[in-house]
Amino acid sequence: MRNEYNQIPSHSMDHKRINIKFRILAIVVSVAIFGFAHAAFAGFGISPPFIKNQQLVPGSKYDQTITLLRSSADEDLRAEVKVNAPQIASWITIDKGNDFILPKGEYQVPMVITINVPKDAELGNYKGNINIKITSAGRDAKQGVAIALGARVDVDLTLTNVSYADFLVRVAAIPDFELLSPPWSWRIFSYFLSRVRVVMNIENIGNVKTAPSKVTLEIYDLSKNKLLESGEDDAIKQIEPFSTRETVASFPTRLADGQYWGKVKVYKGLSITNVYEIAFTIAKPGGLPKGTASLGVYPWLLLGGYLLLVAVLLYSIIRFRLWRFSGRALVTLILLIVSPLKPLLRSLGSGLNSMKANFWKWLANKVSKYDDKGGGRQ
Repeated sequence: MRNEYNQIPSHSMDHKRINIKFRILAIVVSVAIFGFAHAAFAGFGISPPFIKNQQLVPGSKYDQTITLLRSSADEDLRAEVKVNAPQIASWITIDKGNDFILPKGEYQVPMVITINVPKDAELGNYKGNINIKITSAGRDAKQGVAIALGARVDVDLTLTNVSYADFLVRVAAIPDFELLSPPWSWRIFSYFLSRVRVVMNIENIGNVKTAPSKVTLEIYDLSKNKLLESGEDDAIKQIEPFSTRETVASFPTRLADGQYWGKVKVYKGLSITNVYEIAFTIAKPGGLPKGTASLGVYPWLLLGGYLLLVAVLLYSIIRFRLWRFSGRALVTLILLIVSPLKPLLRSLGSGLNSMKANFWKWLANKVSKYDDKGGGRQ
């Protein structure tokens, strides 16, 4: 006897087969779609994934670079940025704006996020996040097919009233330079213009302006045995908080052309933070392939200032008849005024002597020609 309850109708079996085929097809289609999407957005990420600063003070400015990374750059991608930090949203700006393109061919795209803290901001801790959504900027996006990926930058800021000063010297160098040509090589000008420059790339990691307390330089010959010159610069330009800038320490020099070793010491207070030994070259005028850094208008301002000082002193001597008090002191004062101009006066003297010699030579030639003509007539 048949058991009717164990029999399965044929139409039910067909329905199950259709469901199985449909599921397999759906899986294949999904794999294809997301597989292609993965190929387009493969390896997307950000570095670093956070903005964190626990030493901000009211009124300060802080920049953080977030790099958008991808392992495949076969097409343009669109980045949309949204700030989710209600208390501090107005403090945050992005150099590229809130909607920009990751260009084809660029695997790393930097995005600078700037925090401008108001001067009247309350002390405390502020948190939030910045969401970055990445979609295709090409044809698929226009046709309505948009598969998005995203990343989140966590924001954690603390405002304090405690000042903190510190810095890091990232790079230090002594650029090669050329000797000055006259008139700038004269001593009155060369003291200000002929200088060894120590160029430093300094990162201020504190929340107030800061700079090295001083920088010292010792210059040795190539054997490093003979100390030729030394100097100190304690007027280093300060760096803004949370920023990296190039700053310069300069030292007057009277060295001739040649190659030298410079020993640089960077001080933080009374402590030495960095020591560098750097080789550099002083070349004759025109001796460097790329020349030397332009002095700009500074030499001419220096010359103008000196001439103005001379004019004021001479006017004072005449206006107040200073010779009535002490003729010897007056002569000494005049010599001090014109002593820096000795090279110029010597040059003028040499020029006048040369002109005088050329004049008498020209006159002698004229007389000789006149005598020859007169002798021929006789």
